[in-house]
Amino acid sequence: MTTPVVSATSMFSCATCDESAAAATRAYRTKTSFVAVHFDQAGKGRIVFLPFGAMLRVIGPSSCLPEGFEVMFENQIYNVFEVDLTARCGLIHEPVRMQDRAVAACA
Repeated sequence: MTTPVVSATSMFSCATCDESAAAATRAYRTKTSFVAVHFDQAGKGRIVFLPFGAMLRVIGPSSCLPEGFEVMFENQIYNVFEVDLTARCGLIHEPVRMQDRAVAACA
């Protein structure tokens, strides 16, 4: 008798994929200074402190930190843990520009 084999990855819902995609369009303002990791082009990481009041744009999930995100600050990419981003930052609600609405309507 044969038993069908189900891949473990096929059983997971894509909730985390949806959350990561949604997070990729978000911007945050830091409520306190906190630690991030900046990797140079050679892949060498250094710890930096993101300042109070900094605006961070989430680019996507971090390729270097588990449960982290890559964020853009002053035209540089930093890696931060999701818990730091949500606990030490406030979500910025930006108004939707008319041009973005026109593009979305045409899509």
